[in-house]
Amino acid sequence: MPSSLLMSMTDIAELAGVRRPVVTTWRRRHDTFPTAVDTRGPRPLFDGHAVCDWLVSTGRAERGTVTSDLCVHAISTLGSLLPPRELVAAITALICLRHLDDEPLAGADPDDLRDRADDVDPGDEMLYAEVSAAADVKQLPALVDELIEAAWGCEGAFDRIMTARARLGARELAEVAVAPELARMMAELSGAPRRAGNSASLVLADPAAGAGDLLAALIASIPESCTPVVQATEPDPYLARLLRRRFTVRSVPPEDLLVNGEPTEPADAVVTHLPFRPAEHRDPADAFAAIAAVRDMLARYRGAAILGPADLLTGPLPRFSQPERTRADLLASGVVTAVINLPGGLVPFRPGYQTALWVLTSGIPPRGRVLLADVSAWPLDGKVIDALTTDVDAWRGAGPGWPGPRLCQLADVATLVDSAGPLVEHRPPTVRERTTTVPATVARVAELERGLAEIAGGHRPTVRTGLTRAVPAPVKRVSIRALLRDGTLALVHGVRIASADIVDNGHHPAIGVPELAGQRPRGQRRVDRVVLAQRYPRARLTEPGDVLVSMSAEAVIEVDHDGFNVIEFPVRALRIRPRAAELLTPRLLAALLRAAAPKRGARAVRASRLLPDWEIPVLEPGLVREADRMLTQLDARRALAERELAALTELGLIAATGLTNGTLTVHPEQEM
Repeated sequence: MPSSLLMSMTDIAELAGVRRPVVTTWRRRHDTFPTAVDTRGPRPLFDGHAVCDWLVSTGRAERGTVTSDLCVHAISTLGSLLPPRELVAAITALICLRHLDDEPLAGADPDDLRDRADDVDPGDEMLYAEVSAAADVKQLPALVDELIEAAWGCEGAFDRIMTARARLGARELAEVAVAPELARMMAELSGAPRRAGNSASLVLADPAAGAGDLLAALIASIPESCTPVVQATEPDPYLARLLRRRFTVRSVPPEDLLVNGEPTEPADAVVTHLPFRPAEHRDPADAFAAIAAVRDMLARYRGAAILGPADLLTGPLPRFSQPERTRADLLASGVVTAVINLPGGLVPFRPGYQTALWVLTSGIPPRGRVLLADVSAWPLDGKVIDALTTDVDAWRGAGPGWPGPRLCQLADVATLVDSAGPLVEHRPPTVRERTTTVPATVARVAELERGLAEIAGGHRPTVRTGLTRAVPAPVKRVSIRALLRDGTLALVHGVRIASADIVDNGHHPAIGVPELAGQRPRGQRRVDRVVLAQRYPRARLTEPGDVLVSMSAEAVIEVDHDGFNVIEFPVRALRIRPRAAELLTPRLLAALLRAAAPKRGARAVRASRLLPDWEIPVLEPGLVREADRMLTQLDARRALAERELAALTELGLIAATGLTNGTLTVHPEQEM
């Protein structure tokens, strides 16, 4: 049996999508589980085909998926024969060769493969060199044939290899990969699928094509009745050859495939990803110049979707700086149709890279407004993609009777430019919400207050929030960065404390993520004041009323009422300056921060906006006092409830322990 078709139990777990101990359980409990065919090494090895048959017969996998996964596993074992970069090139070249001459690869001798490659690619523009280098790897042609059969064709096999690029070790290809749902959404937002129904051909372009993920999704989004003309630019020769193979397999005719050539006609749709640069080396001028170049590529009334760093596309920019003026000019020109803040994790190779989208439409006169959307806390499922696409398509062709967007929010461009703040959505309540949702909310408040009064039975503080329906009015917001700049707030950073300096009997409690997350009780971890002074001279103790903020997982915000605590990184504290006491109180600031904290997407490793970019409403001094009174009431009642819950929990634990070890018993209630 070829060694490439032998699998360890770890490989089987990866193939089946389960954890490694599950395979051990299967092997122990099921007599039908395949027997190991090689037990000479430290790990037993199993026949890959037998494993696939067992997974399919027991309903744990589908035949097509698991067979193609087995082929990818077998191909990945050939890494000792070819480096990952050359291996991916060889596989995709063989797939392309099979697509072009429709002849099996297995059984052909190396010279025959080279002759076939020379016949279909006499100028060596995309595959001859790769096939020639791989022709002597004996197992590879047969494995590629099997992968093509399992994936139901050459196009499916090519896509399967591109999906597994990181597993195959092809770093340069993994770096430019984007999540499939994002590629699909960008294709939809470009407007190409809607126009394809009325066109026999569309010009599709990407000026920074990479491995072609976005263009591939764009081609897949249009029907077969519409012929794509592909214009791709990629300076890396390796990736350029890969692009030619990828789109050839997708049946793009050679005369309609232009890679690194001079475009002959304007594009009907453009999808592109601004090249990644670390934040410290990122030049905003280059990014906005690339966006302007995309605008110039488009035919009249055609669209583009541009992926880029959120800090440039949606974040705040320095006031009166050149990047701020350039972005303002692009917004004012009317070419920007929508600005969308995206969830984290959509560029898998860089999970901390926060991205956003600009959707462009050429030739439309400036209307003074732009669509804004923030889906950073939502999964990009079909429902979200369809809602965004519907809003963008409707706004592009909005007439007098357009009822308005479903998911996005129309924002005034002049207001955005004047504020120089982040391009984020602040959706005001609709008329329907004010007439139905708001009254229902006020009624729910009254119901909760009555319920609390019944529970209290006259023995606990009464809760009267005073919440009622407000008069409709615009809400003014201010960023935490602006409050720090004008001296309303001060930011106190946490320090990194060595574990050896954390003791049980120190002078100052340490407050870090474990305390704020409820994993450790307050005051259990402490730092001696001498150690603090000698080893952490820059550490600052908290003051009563500091608002502690942790963003290590979900945002946790608490008020430090006692003070004199040591803040452990990554926790930070916001301190209200004495002169701003009428504008904010600690309880109110904490409550507003909880409401403003951005939600984190499922694949994101951090929040979509940093703490200085959070925005809170500006309230009148009278409303500040009343809101603080209400929050004080709620905190007092919550403290009683927490003490009661803690006592009840401890009583239950004592009872269970005593009854278990026989040291306690329970007398009948009438005898107590």
